[in-house]
Amino acid sequence: MARIVVCGYMIRHPVAGNLLAYFHYVLGLHHLGHEVLYLEESGWAGSCYNPIAHNYTDDPGFGLHAVQTLIHSYGVNATVCYVNRDTGDVYGADWQEIKQMLKTADLLLNIGGVCWLSEFLLCKHRVLIDMDPFFTQIGTFAAEGRNDYHAYFSYGVNIGQPDCGIPSDGIEWLPTVPPVVPEIWKSPILIPEDSGEERADLPFTTIANWNAYGGVTYKGEDYGQKDREFMRLLELPSHCSQKLELALAGKDAEIAEVTKSLKAAGWLVRDGKKISASLSIYITYLTGSRGEFSVAKQAYVKTRSGWFSDRSVCYLAAGRPAILQDTGFSDWLPTGQGVLAFSSLEEAVDCIERVNTNYLAHCQAARELAEQFFSYKVVLPRLLETVLSKNTAHLSQFRV
Repeated sequence: MARIVVCGYMIRHPVAGNLLAYFHYVLGLHHLGHEVLYLEESGWAGSCYNPIAHNYTDDPGFGLHAVQTLIHSYGVNATVCYVNRDTGDVYGADWQEIKQMLKTADLLLNIGGVCWLSEFLLCKHRVLIDMDPFFTQIGTFAAEGRNDYHAYFSYGVNIGQPDCGIPSDGIEWLPTVPPVVPEIWKSPILIPEDSGEERADLPFTTIANWNAYGGVTYKGEDYGQKDREFMRLLELPSHCSQKLELALAGKDAEIAEVTKSLKAAGWLVRDGKKISASLSIYITYLTGSRGEFSVAKQAYVKTRSGWFSDRSVCYLAAGRPAILQDTGFSDWLPTGQGVLAFSSLEEAVDCIERVNTNYLAHCQAARELAEQFFSYKVVLPRLLETVLSKNTAHLSQFRV
């Protein structure tokens, strides 16, 4: 088994969905028998968000406690370290210990590319995992240390394909998908053995940052966030009887204005910040939904990236079907049962009706897709084998 250093963005941004996006790696690697070390650095001044106080500071205390509590609550005995790269302050270990961890590690997984320390070069194998295709490739993320990895993976599964508009930046981006630990989501406490009828009045939901970090202009074209895609479907509730609910986060003034428009069009709207501030509330919200209905960032759709959401895999693992805007994932993931893809308002209506016609079958299919395509037992061994053996032949399953 390997010693693996995982770098991510949990301490600086300890909101529930973000925690889970990285924690599934940590817990999955632990379950596979690997020794896991979690390391994060400050990145920029005032980068640490407190989801209770809703403010940013240089103090990583809240996030450190949240990550340590989460990791230990699942029986993972992992060292958690944080480095303020501006002041040199180190938490969880000292500099010499961190250097020794990196020097003796078999692999460094830099997930998302929002961490970089020159000490990473001490590690014998370094891998970048791009979670944000297109934005990463044009330099919004992971620009620092870009040429110092041994392998590059992306959730943009279609990068390199003729109909994918994401530039490669001269790098071979290998396909991967967000892993999930299904055991988290299969607890009887979270998933009661109910009937479809007992969930019939529940809404399809999603949890989203409305405008995230904003759009960009690249080679004269605009590439936006989810806000633009949701507004294309503003009138969807008037075309179906199904309850549709959005838990939105973002700038308060913007969300207040958007909420008025959404509610007027028939959408239910919840405060995404409150739901994401607590992992237990987040899990209860997700598993208490009929399923997920969501769009993707405009850039993912426009480039036909093949991206699939680390939040959506949680819905699937919980046995909740997902109705999602197609980013090109229909090129490699079976759709029609458990996961349904749409590209227009009319297709979205049809997908909702199809799920509601045979709901329990879609729930079962959702669980099966989670196990077959997104389980850590599938995703992580494949990734590790590729890195350590440089064997990419088995990645062809994404090129269906």
